[in-house]
Amino acid sequence: MMESSAKYVDAHCHLHEFPDDYIEKVVEKVVILAVSDDIESSMRTIALGNKYSNVHACIGVHPWDVGKEEVRIELFKKLIEENREVTCIGEVGLDKIFVPHTYEVQLKVFEEFLKLAKEYDLALNLHTAGAWREVFDLVVKYDINRAIFHWYTGPLNLLDMLVEAGYKISINPSLVFQKKHKRVLEKCPLKAILTESDGPYKYRGLELKPDLIPELVKTIALVKNVSTEQLLEIIARNLRAIVK
Repeated sequence: MMESSAKYVDAHCHLHEFPDDYIEKVVEKVVILAVSDDIESSMRTIALGNKYSNVHACIGVHPWDVGKEEVRIELFKKLIEENREVTCIGEVGLDKIFVPHTYEVQLKVFEEFLKLAKEYDLALNLHTAGAWREVFDLVVKYDINRAIFHWYTGPLNLLDMLVEAGYKISINPSLVFQKKHKRVLEKCPLKAILTESDGPYKYRGLELKPDLIPELVKTIALVKNVSTEQLLEIIARNLRAIVK
């Protein structure tokens, strides 16, 4: 499934939220690791993974959606067992910044998804806002080998531990004005870097979407002092280490 003519990688995108005509065009040039927010979006993401070879389906419940309704893990288990398009669990994780009031429920749900990831040998696409250490400790506890810490803005000393453990971080176009994210890029070795859009999401007036990936690659290449061609090869290799 990784064989592709697409040059670019978007390792964290809510593709299910985009209109069909946009999706059809963008997947011709970008390999997308498509994350989900709940059971309904998980099913649409699986359908997109089935339709397009450049789409890798991640299923799960976003921490912001935990607590809105009961999370029935058995439904996600069924989706995994019935759909070979599921290569990843995400967007899952913990959030102490935006939804701290549901943290205890988030923790319970996240551990259930960690068990699924371990049982079915699936990668994780992780949300870690304000809970970087907690998420890392749990991923290690459950002996997860493949994980992406998306849009990482956490402590730099923890970044060293993530890289040593073999996990990846995805760099977002926001680095052009988010100083802490740029510091992460500067410190992170190329072997741990992926590119992402987190689209469709608006951040400080920037409309995040896969179309921004080519320019993001140029920016990262300048920061890391490599050619865009070298960087694209490295990112493709890094994605292959995550998605089987």
